[in-house]
Amino acid sequence: MNEEEIDLREILAILGKRWWLILIITVAAVVISGVLSFYVIKPTYQASTSLIVSKSQTAQYNNGQIQFQDVQTNRLLASTYAEIATSRSVLQEAINKLNLNMTTDQLKKNIDVAEEGDTEVINISVKDNNPKTAADIANAVAGSFVDNIVKIMKVDNVSVIDEAIPPTTKISPKPTLNMSIAAILGIMVSIFIIFLLEYFDKTYKNIDDVKKYLDLPVLGVIPELKD
Repeated sequence: MNEEEIDLREILAILGKRWWLILIITVAAVVISGVLSFYVIKPTYQASTSLIVSKSQTAQYNNGQIQFQDVQTNRLLASTYAEIATSRSVLQEAINKLNLNMTTDQLKKNIDVAEEGDTEVINISVKDNNPKTAADIANAVAGSFVDNIVKIMKVDNVSVIDEAIPPTTKISPKPTLNMSIAAILGIMVSIFIIFLLEYFDKTYKNIDDVKKYLDLPVLGVIPELKD
């Protein structure tokens, strides 16, 4: 079987024949993405509050100074406390306080609790479509967390550093990013469609196609007559 070679000029010629298809699909993808980003998808805001795990407020430091062992212990506790912060008891108390119409599982999906690097600081971040609600939930969860630590661990060694405030900027959707991705996908899809149409197109358009695909000499050509 003879192998057919397609050079760059042929590829460009194939794309050039249906350039309008690339334009239409790409523009349509960008427009749809823009409409969804600006008018359909609800904006999401994120509010965060930070807490610190320290030595129990009722305990006394040796000579009034913080010992290295205390710092290491607090860092280990921060990892455990991060799990407690999203427990059902903590979240349910926050839900009851704010009279939220959701379950603990639904609230847990919108909460992210993480340690701040290799420190004793814990960040509680909450996502919501309303910036004020996001801040209120973050503060309610932090307060419930502090109260439950006293009940569960029998120590009062967690305190709030910064309370959450309503954010002024949304974290999603991001119209510019979404529209850029849509444009790239539109170009890729349109190119795929063009090559698919070219593959299934078995008609011969000109003399070169006859020579190339049929390997036959051209004896004559019927000219196109135009009025």
